[in-house]
Amino acid sequence: MTRLQKGVKATVLSLATDSAHERGKLMALGVMPGAVLQLLQRFPAYVIQLGYTQLAIDKETAASIVVVRNE
Repeated sequence: MTRLQKGVKATVLSLATDSAHERGKLMALGVMPGAVLQLLQRFPAYVIQLGYTQLAIDKETAASIVVVRNE
């Protein structure tokens, strides 16, 4: 996800983290395979929107979210 440009929509393919706690936390917030998100901000934190929810996450967490850009 860290390669997306601001304003781009993408679909989550997977969560590339070895931490079950981190994966569970993201999934509880709606970040799971198949979810469509939009990157709203890259600095100082990554801000993503999923539906009506906006989340601020750090760069390491953002890097663990594998996405494919929506056309």
